[in-house]
Amino acid sequence: MGAEAFRAADYDPFSPAVMHDPLPFYRTLRRDHPVLYMEKYDGFFFSRFEDVLELLSHVDNSFLQSEGSLPTPEVLSVHNAAALPPPVTDPFPISMRLGLPVHGDVRRAHVRPMMPRHVAGLTDFVRDLANERLDLLLPEKAFNLSKDYGGIVSASVLCNLMGMPLELAGEALAIINSGTRTDPEKGGFDSAAVAAQAIAFYLPYVEARFAAGADGSVPMVDGMINWRFEGRALTPREVAVQLVCAFIGGIETVPKITAHGLMELNARPEQMAAVRADLETNVPKVVEEMLRYCAPAQWFMRTCNKTVTVAGQTIRPGQRAFAMIASGLRDEREFDQPDEFRWDRPIPRVLSFGAGMHFCIGVHLARMEIRTMVDAFLRRVPEFEFDMDMAVRHPSSFQWGWNELHVTIK
Repeated sequence: MGAEAFRAADYDPFSPAVMHDPLPFYRTLRRDHPVLYMEKYDGFFFSRFEDVLELLSHVDNSFLQSEGSLPTPEVLSVHNAAALPPPVTDPFPISMRLGLPVHGDVRRAHVRPMMPRHVAGLTDFVRDLANERLDLLLPEKAFNLSKDYGGIVSASVLCNLMGMPLELAGEALAIINSGTRTDPEKGGFDSAAVAAQAIAFYLPYVEARFAAGADGSVPMVDGMINWRFEGRALTPREVAVQLVCAFIGGIETVPKITAHGLMELNARPEQMAAVRADLETNVPKVVEEMLRYCAPAQWFMRTCNKTVTVAGQTIRPGQRAFAMIASGLRDEREFDQPDEFRWDRPIPRVLSFGAGMHFCIGVHLARMEIRTMVDAFLRRVPEFEFDMDMAVRHPSSFQWGWNELHVTIK
């Protein structure tokens, strides 16, 4: 079925056609069905930038992640008669399911290493990681830019923040890459399973911070160890659960944007020349366009907690609302010629990191990593090309990005 000819009743984010290439579907939804109700999921899909921003900007617990943000079709097939009851807090669940103020408290407890001042102090460390990887990779003349360069650097950064040996970066990357694969036929992926794998991987290092006294030298972990919920300290496993989104998100997203962004820039020689004319000034600009054009996250779901109206649509408690971030980033109402990659495009507002109470906690770190890796690569590699015959972009309802982008150094 051609995307431009589809009927609203035929749209499904988990269908093979949409997971293979969602962009034409998004274009049609924005034009003809900006707020699409899907009865089978009892949910509303918001595809325009302004509407997505409005949905995500509610900070009064109108919307919660009661069912998670990336549920499977099986979960969505069961409808809710009312708002879901709050989750039990012993054991303490991932804070995103609890809403404010608890979720905000948990974020503040471990956000310090991802705040601007701390991130600025990490820049030299990330630059050294990038150049060390290039020292190893460039003599090979051909490698997977997404995995071998961006993937290892990003995973190394997360290992560092978690107090883990950098030598575990490859294993961490493999766990995340294997766990976030979407079922190519049914759609969706088992987010609980990948979270469990990740937690099992780094839990021993959380336990080690408990044993060491959590003196603040590993603030991302120690901050959670020293935080209290209703006067109670969390257990090592409960602490590990709070860190899983930062761990998965930091390893999954940055490499895809870095590799894809370099591919798009390299495909446009005039833009590449303009960026190379002053890397220090221009790399931060082109990275903002990479974040808009190449961000792989497709949508995030919220479950309505109390009656609310978004974009003129009333949503009752228990119903679902889907923030179609990837569609919003291609909205013609927000961006001129949004399907074009323009290195110096003015981008006054972004959705790539979400908005509101679940705004990405790692926004400053992600920007710095991508800027640093793009800058290091362009300084070291005058000419390169991509082998698109070897490129792999798995169909996905979650992270639709290039899993493998093989680059050849000229």
